[in-house]
Amino acid sequence: MSKIQSQQNIDTSQWIDPDERVEYYLNHQKSIELNLQQLLKLKERDYWTKKEVNLIAYKQFEKTLTRWYCQLLMPLPFLRDIRALPFIKNYRDLHSLVDFFRPFYGQNLEIADFKFPLFYGEHGDTEGLPIIRKTRTPEDKSSVLYNLRSFRFNLPCKTVQNTDIEWEHKNNNVIWRGATTGAALREAFVKKYFQHYNIGFSSVKQKPELARFKKPPITIADQLKSKFIVSLEGNDIASNLRWVLSSNSVPIMTKPRWRSWIMEEHLVANIHYLELNDDLSNLEDLLTWASNNDQECKQIALNGRHFVHQFLDDSLDVRIRRNVLQEYASRAKYV
Repeated sequence: MSKIQSQQNIDTSQWIDPDERVEYYLNHQKSIELNLQQLLKLKERDYWTKKEVNLIAYKQFEKTLTRWYCQLLMPLPFLRDIRALPFIKNYRDLHSLVDFFRPFYGQNLEIADFKFPLFYGEHGDTEGLPIIRKTRTPEDKSSVLYNLRSFRFNLPCKTVQNTDIEWEHKNNNVIWRGATTGAALREAFVKKYFQHYNIGFSSVKQKPELARFKKPPITIADQLKSKFIVSLEGNDIASNLRWVLSSNSVPIMTKPRWRSWIMEEHLVANIHYLELNDDLSNLEDLLTWASNNDQECKQIALNGRHFVHQFLDDSLDVRIRRNVLQEYASRAKYV
């Protein structure tokens, strides 16, 4: 049992079978065909795909400064959380390579020479190619999921472990902070509830006209004082979902559209979270129900914690990453 599990008394009985997870990440593809010409054409499509689509093998980095930097320096607290990194100019490149390299450390794997197609980006279209990436939509039947940029999503879960408080000590409020990224969901939600609840944008990265809906940033520790924390998808997945699920608070969100390493489609409304309607109209109804069903809400928070910790177990995570890459290599054919 991992340290995380023992500290939280996590029930593993409902964890998803590791082999089932591997097949899920591989998109249930028994054979994988990658057209190299199509891949090269995709890479030259525009500025971003040129930077974010790559064909790489661990062997080409094994004895390089990049591999050493990723293994020994990037995990250090003073480096892993910053975006302007010394030595390498692209933040997402390095944070993706950290995760790609992890299954190879201390292992003499046959797949070290295999070239894997990786997409470092978030929501870009990879044109039906079986590229390894961090998210996909239900319509995407070819992309393969991998736990990329895990520092961004997993490290806040450790903050939660150190700062969270018991359900009974939380207030009955709802809270949300986030950036102006993504489609219309966040904009519509904030405009609807800005005046009535502690809901607002903490930063304006896109759509500068939304600056009037800003509210002061709030630390994770302060957000955890509320029983209900909203989670909203942005460019792809909701960046706060892992840490909210790992807390003693209840996520409030629409049914997830994007899928990632934590297999969001396995989350069940009223079991792991409270579900917002697609038109976002029912927040008040949810909070009214919650005020009359406090113990049910406490159980929902507990269920979410049990669920998400299967993706925070370090030894299991590395083993499944390795299996995904080995299965990809064994099933892949380049044409």
